[in-house]
Amino acid sequence: MKRIVFVVLFTFTLMKLFSQNLVINPGFEKWDKTNKPTGWTTSQNCLKDSLTFRSGSYSCRLDGGTKYLGQTVVISPEKKYRLTFFYRTTIIGSGNGCRIWCYWKDAEGNNLADPATDDNLRPSKYLKSDTWQQFSADIPSPTGAVAFYLEVRTYSNSITYFDDFVFEENVATINPEEKFSDVKIYPVPASDFISVSNLSNIQHIYIQNISGKTVKVSDFNGEETITIPVADLSNGVYIIKIATPKLLVVRKFIKKT
Repeated sequence: MKRIVFVVLFTFTLMKLFSQNLVINPGFEKWDKTNKPTGWTTSQNCLKDSLTFRSGSYSCRLDGGTKYLGQTVVISPEKKYRLTFFYRTTIIGSGNGCRIWCYWKDAEGNNLADPATDDNLRPSKYLKSDTWQQFSADIPSPTGAVAFYLEVRTYSNSITYFDDFVFEENVATINPEEKFSDVKIYPVPASDFISVSNLSNIQHIYIQNISGKTVKVSDFNGEETITIPVADLSNGVYIIKIATPKLLVVRKFIKKT
C-alpha cells in the first residue's frame, strides 16, 4: 500500500515539475502600460488592478462590453494540452460575464476548424462568479496546428478580473529526452542570485515555489549563461524551469540567506 501511495505521489510531482506554462506573463506581474500587460498582443482596455487579484500583485481588469484579451502561443500538433485560469466577475443588471474564445492556428496563421475541440474553445456558456473560480479545459491539438490563440472576453454590463493563466502540454505527451541536459545551476544554496550555464539559446525562465506557484518569470534572447536575482525570494526550496526552443530543463534549488 505504501509503495502504491509513493508511486502516485512521485508521478504527481513529476507532472508538476515537467509541465511548462507556455503563456507569457500569465499572472500579469509585468506591464508595458497601465492598460497593456506585457506579452498580451490583444489587450482592449485591460487595466492593471492592484486591489483584486488571486496571486502576485496584480490582475487584469477587463471591463465590458465586449472587450478582448489574448496572445498566441507556439504548440505542437497532435499533443494534449490543458488550459486553466482564474476569473472573478462583477455583474451589472443582466450582464453575461465572460468566456473564452480560442482557435488553433496553422503555419500560415489561419484558423483551423476542429470538431473535436471547437465547442470547448468557443463555448456558448458564459462564466460568472463573484468569488475567484478556476476554468479548466483539456484540449488535444489537431493535425496541422502550430499555434494556439488564447483569448478571453468580457461582455456588456460585466467586469471580469483575470489571473494566473496556464496553457501547458500534458506531461504524458512530452518527450522525456527533452527534460535533461548537463545544464549547470549555481551557487547552491543561492543567496542573492542564481546562475544558469551550459545551455544554448535560453528563452524563458520560470521559478516556482514548492507548492507550484510561479514567483518569478524572466525572458531572454538566446543567451548561454544567465544570472537571475533571487534576493527577494523567501528561504526555501524552489523549482526552476529553463525553456529553449527545443528543450525544457527542470531543476530544484535552495534559497538561503
